[in-house]
Amino acid sequence: MNRTVLSLSIACALSSAPAAFAVEHGPAPQQMGGNILTQALDFGGHVGTSIEIEDKDITNFKTWGGQTENERTTTHEVMGLFYKNAHWNFSSLYAFKLTDRVKRSQDRSYTETEDGYKHLISINKKFSLPNGFETGVIYDLEYSLGTIATTAGVSNLRTTNAEHSIRPYFNFYSNKYDGGFQSNLEYLYNDEDKSAWGTRVEEGYSVLVRPYKRFGNWELGVEFYYQVKDNKAHNSDGSINEMSDFTEKYVEPIVQYSFEDAGTLYVRARYGENETKHTQGWASGEEYFKDIRKATIGYEQSVGDNWLLKGEYEWAKDTETFTQLAGEEKVVEQNTFFLQAIYRL
Repeated sequence: MNRTVLSLSIACALSSAPAAFAVEHGPAPQQMGGNILTQALDFGGHVGTSIEIEDKDITNFKTWGGQTENERTTTHEVMGLFYKNAHWNFSSLYAFKLTDRVKRSQDRSYTETEDGYKHLISINKKFSLPNGFETGVIYDLEYSLGTIATTAGVSNLRTTNAEHSIRPYFNFYSNKYDGGFQSNLEYLYNDEDKSAWGTRVEEGYSVLVRPYKRFGNWELGVEFYYQVKDNKAHNSDGSINEMSDFTEKYVEPIVQYSFEDAGTLYVRARYGENETKHTQGWASGEEYFKDIRKATIGYEQSVGDNWLLKGEYEWAKDTETFTQLAGEEKVVEQNTFFLQAIYRL
């Protein structure tokens, strides 16, 4: 999942900055009136579409050839439907996406392609509490299907992936101090099947806290994140390929500025690291360490009464070391471009 985990993940403006959280979650619940059908039809929300292009340059460990590979993934959100009901303090999202991935070695001796699609379902039930507090729970399911082909003789290799996330959250906002915090716990379960290439299951927990403060048109915040996860991968014959323990932590300062007669500009910078300890399988007893650096700049602009347009650029660089290959590094540098258009209902 995308690590913007306080909101209806992937739902437009929520991923941009803390201020958008209040926008998407809408006003306080209204008094219940009328029958259930009347209440259900009294809703807000949006219809949207987006495209994301992710380009990676990968330089492998020298012992493993040291060759540079390029991997480009294009994700087109054909349609996203967001529903928000203030009577029930409830919101949901459905999105359908097409994906296309191409990976090539520097000398073009190897090419790997994957075509597929994704369904995303997200459900959020919120409970308002006194004095600016709120709590609730979000459930996300992202289900992916794809087909892989390679120049090494693989064709029509089917893949499926089901990623589940359950996130109880607890938030606070103070009108007096014009600031607050967002926080959540997460249970994550990811089940991946690549047929002849084997299966993989990931199960873990995370915690995220994001305090923020507004100063006129400015908003400053910082996100703290920590995750632990168990990984289990098997070959197609059922034998163990990998069992490992994974931990990740990062801090991400966020700066946002809302123009008086225009849109909102935001910048984020992430500093983090993760570690994978192999307990069984091909790398038993070995450890991976990865340093994470990421910077994001984005802009949102309302057009007319109903449209919201968003553009975002993200640069990231991961530097990985492996105890089995002491003194060597694997480097992944990534550029991601994201464009989104939303029509508010």
